[in-house]
Amino acid sequence: MPNKLLTPEQIKDFHRDGYVIARGFYNQAEIERLQNKAFNDDSLYQNAWDKKDASGTVSKVSLWQDLGDDLYSQFPRGERMAKSAEQLLNEPVFHTTTKIMMKEPFVGGAWEWHQDYGYWCYDNYHLYPKLLSVMIAINEATEENGCLEVLKGSHHIGRIDHNKTGDQKGADLTSVEEALKYHELVKVELKPGDTLFFHCNLLHKSNQNRSENPRWAMISAYCAESNKPYKENSLVYRPLETVSDDAIMNWQETETA
Repeated sequence: MPNKLLTPEQIKDFHRDGYVIARGFYNQAEIERLQNKAFNDDSLYQNAWDKKDASGTVSKVSLWQDLGDDLYSQFPRGERMAKSAEQLLNEPVFHTTTKIMMKEPFVGGAWEWHQDYGYWCYDNYHLYPKLLSVMIAINEATEENGCLEVLKGSHHIGRIDHNKTGDQKGADLTSVEEALKYHELVKVELKPGDTLFFHCNLLHKSNQNRSENPRWAMISAYCAESNKPYKENSLVYRPLETVSDDAIMNWQETETA
């Protein structure tokens, strides 16, 4: 069984607010393994996309769909994360994508207001908003280095139209401005290992990193099995093969990992 799952109270909070923070979801030893791997992995930069915000400032994103035996995959494949996603979506899930967000000191760009469902899920033929994302703080996320900001409970609004904003797609600002009148703005500050679960219709954004500290996060997205894409697209459906939670600490570097 997983070492740690969400409590009934946390599940209730997720459905009410559209998100829940699991403090210390990954322990110090586990997160240090992720830090040591990510911070010394040149391939993250080599494979990264530069995503400009409305002002032209860049955030770097390294994204993949396939999960394997590498260290990164042990997190979304791990029972702790996958079973928690199943708890929240109330059915078996499959993995869609994992990405590492690299918001560098002083120059890391913003992410405009958006919903994941409006940004990429709906256009990839997921008919229902039965998806969520899980964000692990690789290092500390603060207001100063551009932490995620969410509109509490905004997932109840439903899908909002999205338009091109820089290299990104942003939610219609008229709708966002109206939502800001009714939904509390929450700055999601996290310590390394803290993990945020959030609904695909939750409005969220992040500001530019004006600090001397980077903000890195790994974000894995899951979809309910009943909500597979109804047309072929670039996101290929694959059943999720989970691993036990001790896979993170038992993982060993190999030439093919």
